[in-house]
Amino acid sequence: MLLNLADSAYGKTAVKPVSMPSPAPPAVTPVPMPSPEGPTVQPVPMPTYPAAATDLLDSPVDWTWRQLQDYVERAVAERHGPQPTGNEAKHAAIFQSFHKRWGSLAGPIARFAFEQQDGFWRSAPVTAFRFTKGSDEYFARPISERLSSG
Repeated sequence: MLLNLADSAYGKTAVKPVSMPSPAPPAVTPVPMPSPEGPTVQPVPMPTYPAAATDLLDSPVDWTWRQLQDYVERAVAERHGPQPTGNEAKHAAIFQSFHKRWGSLAGPIARFAFEQQDGFWRSAPVTAFRFTKGSDEYFARPISERLSSG
């Protein structure tokens, strides 16, 4: 029972049953049917997934440039969230060049940056662009010196 608080109810009895309106049934939207000319609905984009963990099969000193790229992209996403990949060819060129310059130290440098420094180097997040040639003097070289002295 609900209370009726209308002015006319105060003179007699304040308690009267009140009926509540029932909600309207949900609207039914028609499902578009495919026409003989082709589909009428837009395709749903499929989600993209991070790179495969090919780097787990080998030691970091034996990584190829592709394994290095897989590791770095996965480590960046784990620590800093998903990043826009942009131009895939540019990313591939960055890691091919880094691997060519640093050879067997490329994998250990990347692992040090993410596992020892938690993805930060000199108070800035480590992303794929830290592996460019312009970053070698303040990123890769100091890390390689630490690795060789330790």
